[in-house]
Amino acid sequence: MSVYREDVIRRQRGRPDRVLKGHPGYALAALTAGQVRSRNQTVFPAPLPEEESRAKLCGPKPKATRRWFARQAEWVVPPPGGQSLGPPVSPVRVAG
Repeated sequence: MSVYREDVIRRQRGRPDRVLKGHPGYALAALTAGQVRSRNQTVFPAPLPEEESRAKLCGPKPKATRRWFARQAEWVVPPPGGQSLGPPVSPVRVAG
């Protein structure tokens, strides 16, 4: 699973919503690295030429883990148009 590192974005004086460029209609949610590691996930840098903050989240993601991610995640950029989609369904940025 691809995620984005907040520390890299902030170090570059960027805004987290920059990772949504080219993806209209998408939302952005956050979990910390500590949270995902507590679910037997590993996080490692996997930068792209166009986005240095990209990282990979590796490990098994059974239904219970995906649901836990959804309950723990916080909206950074909520769904557009005030749509209520419930809790975020996956992390796209890993902080801390």
